[in-house]
Amino acid sequence: MTLDSGAYLKQEGVADHLEKIVNQVILEKPKDAYALVEVLSRLVKEPASGGDERELTEEDLQLLADRIKKARVLDKVPVSEDNEPVVVPCAVPDMMEELEMLTWAGVGLGELETYKIMCSIRNMSTKQEGYTKIRFWGKILGTDADYYVAEASRDGGGDAEEGEDMDPPGTGVNAFTYFVTTDLAGDWVKLPDIKTREIVAARLIKRMLSGNPQAKVLTHPYFDGKEEVLLRAQIARISADCTICMKGLLIREDPEDPTSAIVDNTEFVLPPTKDLMVKGGWTHMVPHIMKNGRTAYQELPDPDEEPVAYKAAKLEMEGDPPRDVLRDLSEDGLGWVIKQAGDPSLARNPVDGKLESSAVTYVRSLTWPGAVCVAQKATYTNLYVGYGFMAGEPDFFPPAPPEVQDEPEDLGEAPEPQGEEEEEEGEAAEPADEDLA
Repeated sequence: MTLDSGAYLKQEGVADHLEKIVNQVILEKPKDAYALVEVLSRLVKEPASGGDERELTEEDLQLLADRIKKARVLDKVPVSEDNEPVVVPCAVPDMMEELEMLTWAGVGLGELETYKIMCSIRNMSTKQEGYTKIRFWGKILGTDADYYVAEASRDGGGDAEEGEDMDPPGTGVNAFTYFVTTDLAGDWVKLPDIKTREIVAARLIKRMLSGNPQAKVLTHPYFDGKEEVLLRAQIARISADCTICMKGLLIREDPEDPTSAIVDNTEFVLPPTKDLMVKGGWTHMVPHIMKNGRTAYQELPDPDEEPVAYKAAKLEMEGDPPRDVLRDLSEDGLGWVIKQAGDPSLARNPVDGKLESSAVTYVRSLTWPGAVCVAQKATYTNLYVGYGFMAGEPDFFPPAPPEVQDEPEDLGEAPEPQGEEEEEEGEAAEPADEDLA
C-alpha cells in the first residue's frame, strides 16, 4: 500500500524538520535564507542528535548549585548585619546607560555581563572606605582568566614607601587605586601602588597575562615583580595615554598658573558635534608618564654643589620635557581615529531651550588597541578591553644568546698515513729504476 506525499513526509519526520527550519529562519532572519538552507538544517539536527544525554553527577549538581548561589548573591542588594539595606558610600556610575553609548561605538561587553559588573562593583564599594568614586576601568584579557579592573578615586593622599622612588598615593601615577577580579561573584583584590622602576621595566618586556595576580613573570629582560605589578604598570601606562575628555570640561583653577589644581568647568558649554571630529576638541585628563617612569621631575640639584648631577638632570629634562596634563590629542604624538554615529542634526531641548545633538562621538586609540572614549551630549566614558599591549611593540622578548660551546677535545698527534704510503711506494720503485739502468 502506498502513502500519499503528505502522509509520507510526516511519517519520515521531514515535515517536522522543515517546520523547524522555517522557525529558525524567522528567529535569525538571515540575509540569504535560500543559500543557508543546508547550514540551518544542520543547526536544527545537531541539538537533537548531538546533545549531552549523560546523567548529571553529584559534582556537576554541586557546581551548578554554587554557580546559582553566586549569581543570586551578585544580584542581591547589600544589607547590613541587621538586614537593613546598605547605602553605597561612594559614587558608582550607571553602567547600563554607558552601555548604550558604547554600543553605538561598536564596543562593550554585552548587556548581561555589564549588569553583572555593575552589581559586583556596587557590592565591592560597600566594603571600601576612603574613596569618593569607583568606576569600571576595563577588562584585560589573559590566557587562563580575564581581569576586570575597577578604578577608585582616593579621598586624600598619603606618604610614599620609605626608601622607594615613587609618586606618593593620590598623586601622579598613583592618583587612583585599582581593584581587579577574575570572578565577578568573588572578591576584588587591591593592586599595589606602582614604582617608577617598575614602569620602566614594564616598557622593556611584552608578556601576556595569565589571570593569576601572584604568578611569576618569567621573561627576558628580567622583571622584578609578580604579575600584579606588571598588571598595575600596564594600567598606569594605558590610563596616562588614553584617558581623555572633551576639551574645556576641565580647567586650571588659576588659568595663569600651569601648576594650579585641575577642577571641573562649571561654565562648560557643549561644543558642536563638528568640533569634536578633530583632535583639538579633546584633551587628556591624566598626567603623562615620562621615560624615567615619573609624571614630574624632581627638584634640580644645586649647580654649584653638584655640577655633574645638575648637568645630567638638565640633559634628561631637555631630552624628555614634561607635558601638561590638559594637553590636546593633536600634540601628544599618539595615534587616534575619531568617528560619529547617530543623527548629528541639532534639536532644541524642551527643558532649557538649548540646541543639542544626539550623535555619539567616539575616539579610538591606535596606540593602545582596545581603548575608546565615547561621548553623547555632556556625558562621556572611557573604556579599555584588550590584552594590554601597545601597538608596534617588538616580539614578546628578545631571545637570549646561545650557550657558549666547549672547546673540542685534543686528539693528540698521529702519524700521517699518506706519508707512510708514499715512502713504501718510493722504496718499491727504486729497484725497478736500477734494472732499467
